[in-house]
Amino acid sequence: MAELVRRVPGALVRNGCLLAAEFGAVLLLRGPEGAWVPVLLAVFVVGAAVPHGTGAEFVARTAVALVAVGVAVVGGVAWDRHTLHERGRAGTAVVASRTMVQDGSTQTPSLRLRTEAGRELAGPVALDLRPGARLAVTVDPDGPAWSLGPRPPEPFWQAAATAALLLLQTAGVTALSLRRPRP
Repeated sequence: MAELVRRVPGALVRNGCLLAAEFGAVLLLRGPEGAWVPVLLAVFVVGAAVPHGTGAEFVARTAVALVAVGVAVVGGVAWDRHTLHERGRAGTAVVASRTMVQDGSTQTPSLRLRTEAGRELAGPVALDLRPGARLAVTVDPDGPAWSLGPRPPEPFWQAAATAALLLLQTAGVTALSLRRPRP
């Protein structure tokens, strides 16, 4: 029992470090033009490093890292949708420019949008409209989040998926931290 109690602070620190990394990733991934690849790679590395000192093998480390990436992605989507549901303002955006982007062997159109108030909306839109066309958008007045169409509904499924992944991750990291080391 004393050995188990001795491992509890390590489990708390591991879970806290991973949650802090995921929260930072969610903040960095806000809006449609976040730095997805480097942020998610960093979360994967932190997730794989957190079980250090527990005797966790490759499969356990990779599972923790993949769940951490899932928490960051689904949590970011839930945060953006919640923000747009709560504070989003419906408006109209105008297609400012249209370019063709090489996508593998084909070219696809990419649009840059600007609200009627003159605010640039970050991130290209993969639609084929001519410059000057108007689209309905929902924009967060205080942040980078925006979406095409009307205000999105409450993000119940995204929040439930984030909670389920957090529960799975916490249970996994705690179990890895509290188990006895192999002889």
